[in-house]
Amino acid sequence: MSSKQELIDRLNDAMAWELAGVIQYMQAAVMVTGDAREIYRDFFHESSEEALEHAELVGEKVSVLGGVPTVEPATIRQAADIDGMLEAALQLERDALKAWERAHEVAGAANPGTMFWIEEHIAEEQEHVDHLEKLTGKVSFSSSDIDQSQSKSG
Repeated sequence: MSSKQELIDRLNDAMAWELAGVIQYMQAAVMVTGDAREIYRDFFHESSEEALEHAELVGEKVSVLGGVPTVEPATIRQAADIDGMLEAALQLERDALKAWERAHEVAGAANPGTMFWIEEHIAEEQEHVDHLEKLTGKVSFSSSDIDQSQSKSG
C-alpha cells in the first residue's frame, strides 16, 4: 500500500469518527431530559453540526487525494442519562483525536498544507477532549492547589 493510500485510509478513519459524532451528538440532543436539557441540548446539537462540517471537510480532502470518502460511521455510543452522554462524548472525542493523530503520522504523503490542516484538527479535537474532561469531572482541584498567598491579602 502506498503512503498516499495509507493517508487516505487514516483520513477515512477520522471521517468515520466525525460521522459517528454527527449521530451520537444528535441523539443526545434529542434525548437529554430534565434540568440538564436546558444546559446540554444546545451543546449536543452544536457538536453534531460541527462533526458534520468536519466530516464534509475530511470527505473533500479524501476525494482530492483520489480516495472515496467513507459512509460508515465508527462506534456510536448511546446513553439515557446526562452523565452517560457526557462520558460517551468524551470517549468519542478521544477516539477521534487518536484517528487524527494517526493521519498526521503519514500526512507527509500529501503536502505541507495537508499536514498543517490535520494539525489544526488535532488541536480542535484536543480542545474537545479537554472541555469534556472538565464537564465529566476528570479535572479536579483541591484547596492545596489554590495559591494561599491570594487569600492572605488585606
